[in-house]
Amino acid sequence: MDKIGVVIKSTSIYHYIFKPFRGVDLDVGSFVATEIDGIRVVSRVTAIRHRNATADPRLIAQLDEEATVREVKETLGIEEALFYTEAKAAILGARLGGRIYRPQKPVKPFTYVYKTTTEELKQFFAPPQEGTYITVGHIKGTDIPAYINAERLVTHHCAILASTGAGKSWLAGVIIERLALLDVPIIVVDPHGEYSAMSVPATEEGRAVAERVRIYVAGKVDVSPQDEAFARRYGRQRTYTRVGVNPRSIPLRTLERLLDMLYTLTDAQKRILEEGWQATTSYGEKQPLTTVEELIREILEGGRHAAPPGYAGEMALRGLEGRLRSLFYSSPIFLTKYGDAYQGEPIKLIDPAAYLTTPAVHIFDISGLEGLDQQIFLTVLLDQLYRTATKRRNLATLIVIEEAHNYAPAASTALAKTHIAKIAREGRKFGLGLCLITQRPARLDQDVASQAMTQIFKRMINPHDLKYVATVAEHLDDPRPLRTLDETEAVVTGLSVPAPLLITVDKRWTNHGGTTPALKR
Repeated sequence: MDKIGVVIKSTSIYHYIFKPFRGVDLDVGSFVATEIDGIRVVSRVTAIRHRNATADPRLIAQLDEEATVREVKETLGIEEALFYTEAKAAILGARLGGRIYRPQKPVKPFTYVYKTTTEELKQFFAPPQEGTYITVGHIKGTDIPAYINAERLVTHHCAILASTGAGKSWLAGVIIERLALLDVPIIVVDPHGEYSAMSVPATEEGRAVAERVRIYVAGKVDVSPQDEAFARRYGRQRTYTRVGVNPRSIPLRTLERLLDMLYTLTDAQKRILEEGWQATTSYGEKQPLTTVEELIREILEGGRHAAPPGYAGEMALRGLEGRLRSLFYSSPIFLTKYGDAYQGEPIKLIDPAAYLTTPAVHIFDISGLEGLDQQIFLTVLLDQLYRTATKRRNLATLIVIEEAHNYAPAASTALAKTHIAKIAREGRKFGLGLCLITQRPARLDQDVASQAMTQIFKRMINPHDLKYVATVAEHLDDPRPLRTLDETEAVVTGLSVPAPLLITVDKRWTNHGGTTPALKR
């Protein structure tokens, strides 16, 4: 075994500092090994520093002229004695049978550090025999595949956290492509309209993925600019299904919050709405699509007995009627009658049962909607997905939410936040998994984020986000190296990997729609 250094300080059970022997060439990301109680433990170099052994102010004070420096460097020949190199290594663990064992005691000083072999690393990072795995890249600096447990990634939730432009959606696309070939239903909430590009293959493997892509445009919105840009870039027309929401399917509390937020509701109107809504649910869970006018009439008739007597009651009824009509007719996501259409395109109702049982990539392009309408649409979609999943007839499904901090913010409320939190807490037992993607981790609700048992970090610069990462990331107590990751690199931690992995992300099989336009020359 090649000895390449010696441990000089042990900072915790997770890290140690060692001094490489003279002539040893090390890079950040290199793998090394040491021993704890006779067990060979694999580690990864996370930092390399050059130290001044003397740092004597009296000597430093004399280095005020070039001639003096030259005398120290060349005549006295003590430069090698003044400076040395030390490296910091993060302990990954030891492979014992089919699992990774992490020692619960620090490495002892003066323990030798060894060079690892390719075969040793292959065995260390090899997946267990049981389980279903995907590879989304390679261990950085090697050709060893980075295996991720697909079942744990999907059902125990995951998060992709990075600064803007760091390659979040590229990595999400790689994960989606690999899962799609495992016949996993995937539902993508796309607020920027970039995932439609997955319908265009970029490689031979991408053909099978592209055939599984289903695109849905939400609501009565003009998407011709997106369609024209798609046709210019890929030389083909974008095909999609236009979908909308049955007003009867909106959760009562969501409807009440909406009306109160947009128009304010009196206590009398809230009582009428709550009582009247019971009449609209008499059909059971399968609500029929009727005209908006029929729905409003049912609400008012069903809640009339809760209205105050006399003129005040009539005013409350008329006021509620106007508010309901304004909401349902002004928001583009609602179907107002059977056979509703927009620009000659028929609008279908969202069909959660189909999305949860069809192994496909269901992409919901909500880029044409205003922020509030995006919230309403996502609320209804998640509510119906959850209700359908509780019947336990669905396949294990991954729900990917881009810009998750907008829909589950930390410091404020949002309509969709309650439903995201519910799936985060309870979705696993019904086969629903979340993949939360955000460029502002510190602004994502911590209760929601804490449920993501796999966390994937790409380049991150904002100090508030880095501080947040330090509090939530397993074995990543120093997040500063995240500043130096390039667009092809990521750090994967959590339940779906045997140890924290620094990886180089694989190439995409389908096209990537999130590229930044170049300046014209």
